[in-house]
Amino acid sequence: MQKLRTTMKNARTFKFTNALSPAVTMVEGSLYLVEDTCGMLILDIQYTAAGCKKAKQIVAGEEGVLIYHAEKIEVDKYVRANCVFLPRDKVYWSGTQGAPVESHYQSGEYWIGICVRAAGATDSTVVIDLKGDKISLTEPL
Repeated sequence: MQKLRTTMKNARTFKFTNALSPAVTMVEGSLYLVEDTCGMLILDIQYTAAGCKKAKQIVAGEEGVLIYHAEKIEVDKYVRANCVFLPRDKVYWSGTQGAPVESHYQSGEYWIGICVRAAGATDSTVVIDLKGDKISLTEPL
């Protein structure tokens, strides 16, 4: 189970109803595009007896909260040789609902923020400054 993955410092959120088409089951802690805003799904905070946050998901018609702007939020990244981040590197996302982030720009990807803590090829997450309300399909922004 995962723990809350952001400092919540200067965080901005909005509540929405899962109306993705085709219907997508949204998993907490993953990145999604709602209208023209990229963000991480967060839900009610519930913990197991061991102190870990319970995993949650929402289906079509259910409500969730999208955190679209956050300093130092931990997001999933690809685990592969060419996906390495250094502080100040741009962070790209494919726009595929629930997909991890990428360290190198490819045509059609969104620029969603910058890296604030190094992450190696074998790391499954990276800490970024998420700017989901300012995403851009152009490179550089």
